[in-house]
Amino acid sequence: MTALRVSLVAAILVWVACSKEDDSPLQPLQNQREEIPYTGTWQRQFEAGPGNVHTAGYWIYQDSIRYTLTGPVGNADYAMKRDTFLSENNRFIGHTTANQYYLIFVKNVTNDSLSLYKQTVSNVAEGMTIAVPDDATTANHGWNTYHK
Repeated sequence: MTALRVSLVAAILVWVACSKEDDSPLQPLQNQREEIPYTGTWQRQFEAGPGNVHTAGYWIYQDSIRYTLTGPVGNADYAMKRDTFLSENNRFIGHTTANQYYLIFVKNVTNDSLSLYKQTVSNVAEGMTIAVPDDATTANHGWNTYHK
């Protein structure tokens, strides 16, 4: 009888454990920790009008992305702290110290180049609703190729 009781108790415990609804809180999007596979320094040069050569750069880390722009017409230098990254479509959403949110998509990643698209969003939730832009889009300066 003891073996039967042990078996019965074990069966009940397994049934209870399997049938219990998972009421654990969902991890917020901000805490997703998928690894960004294309870390490093990526840059491109372009002309902002005749003879006005600019260099745009992205320093991509696991916890943030720093953007720089240098040239005679415009300059920028800010970091976007990572709120989320989804490898499914290389979607990065991050914010600056001034609480400006950015959505970045990356595609066509090779050892020495990648294509990047960036736009401002009001928050993480909005950034999650935006589809990957079409290859031919010109919105937000479109897709651009950056090199290591």
